[in-house]
Amino acid sequence: MKKKLLFSLVAGAALTASAQGYQDGVDNFNAGRMEEAKIILDNTFNDPSTDKAISSYYLGCIDIKNNNAAAAKQRFDAGIAANPKYALNYVGLGELALKSGNKSEAEKYFKEALNINKKDTEVMAYVARAYWNADPVAYKKEIDNYIKKAFKESKNTEPAVYVLQGDMEAGDPNKASGLYEMAIEQSKEKGEINREAYVKYAQTYFQVPIGRDYAIQRLEEFNERYPQSALAQRELAEKYYENEQLGRAWKQYEKYVQNPNHFRRDEQRYAGLLYSAGEYDQSIEWANKVLASDATVYPMYRILTLNYEALKKWPEALEAAQKLFNSNTTLVPNDYKLYGEALIQNDRGAEAVTVYEKAIKENPDDASLKPRLSAAYAAAGDNAKSVEILEEYLNSGNGGLNDLYAMSNRYANLAKDNFDNDAERTANADKAIKYMDMALEKAPGNPQLLAAKARLYLTRSKNQLNPESTAIYEQMLTRLAEEPSLMDTYKSDFATAYRNLGAYYASIKDNAKAKECFGKYLELDPDDQQIKEIYNAL
Repeated sequence: MKKKLLFSLVAGAALTASAQGYQDGVDNFNAGRMEEAKIILDNTFNDPSTDKAISSYYLGCIDIKNNNAAAAKQRFDAGIAANPKYALNYVGLGELALKSGNKSEAEKYFKEALNINKKDTEVMAYVARAYWNADPVAYKKEIDNYIKKAFKESKNTEPAVYVLQGDMEAGDPNKASGLYEMAIEQSKEKGEINREAYVKYAQTYFQVPIGRDYAIQRLEEFNERYPQSALAQRELAEKYYENEQLGRAWKQYEKYVQNPNHFRRDEQRYAGLLYSAGEYDQSIEWANKVLASDATVYPMYRILTLNYEALKKWPEALEAAQKLFNSNTTLVPNDYKLYGEALIQNDRGAEAVTVYEKAIKENPDDASLKPRLSAAYAAAGDNAKSVEILEEYLNSGNGGLNDLYAMSNRYANLAKDNFDNDAERTANADKAIKYMDMALEKAPGNPQLLAAKARLYLTRSKNQLNPESTAIYEQMLTRLAEEPSLMDTYKSDFATAYRNLGAYYASIKDNAKAKECFGKYLELDPDDQQIKEIYNAL
């Protein structure tokens, strides 16, 4: 889908620390976003508001996931030094011991953690998680024992246990999301907000076809209850996006990119969503903002090209497309289409031919590139080659209304190229009429197509008025009488019909009919002095 082409993102650092501070790092860790979590936790570590014991624990857990045991130990030791009463750093050391095969040492660390508060059921849940992280099969007994103990002490109300059980049931989204929902509700009973449970519920239940709306509802609730959370803002924006709710997605991203703990790549996504929402000027502004901070974020040139093409700012579109092609980013077929179209619109058809030929060579299965190449040859003045390529495309069973219309125009161009050769002009005009009739089968009575068919008969007759064109123009006026609103969309086509009919009836001395048609034409184009003089003479 097109929208998927827009959002090829590259990693980028969080911009600054926010009032949320290190908590956004913790939230990102619990949501499984390790890279983001590490960046935020590192950036905020020396902030006065940061609890270094907590930050050290989560940084140590990230080191474990990155298989860096030595760094993890340093983090946990630093956390204990910062606050020896924060139990989770002992749990972290215990997990390291389990992973190194030293269960007895791990149990000592777990005992130290639990001795800080023997009734702390959340710590019990984290000890169970440490065993699960180390080896869920070998330590199944220990995991079950700590879960039972935590439930017994809390009377089945400890949210951290439900979150752990949800993680353990990851293979069954329905069951896992039910456990996360229990964690959310138990936290509410305690007057708390379990941010981890909200996000994991949404991430998990979103996988279930009937669960997407419920997942989004939970994230909306999370945002209402915790409006300053960068994670809450981003998760909701992402789920809107993944659910094809692009309007809501870009509005949510609009809030999120104001959060100092957002990431550069989120600005890229936002720029792309603004384009999808038709907010082209804003999208250009954000794409340029990203490039101003990092000129190597080359996908932003794709966004700029899309926006400038939508605005018909062809010189700017060409400049952006050239920068995209001169970068080292991975190109997709649509990039060639954008670049080729920008070249054509800047009267550089021969260069567009080269671009599309390369695109077809690199993407031989993308049949949609053939009509583009045909258009490029037409723009370069090679109408014969243009016809050959588009006809090959249509004969392969491809194409729709626009392609049939284009094919008719390609043959019309060939007819004009051989205007003084009666045989060539007539043969190519007949082929153009054949394809226009095929287009009209798909859009019967379309005034634009009918007007084009009438012009083809004029080309065929060397621009001499003829009964075939006249009959088509009369057919157009019959359609207009049946559906007057067509005038709003096809005013220029109906004006041409009135003008040419007036000329035809004047040529056969039906002055009354000619004057009627010219009068209707002058209502649409009162500044045409030549027709006004003919009208007055009649």
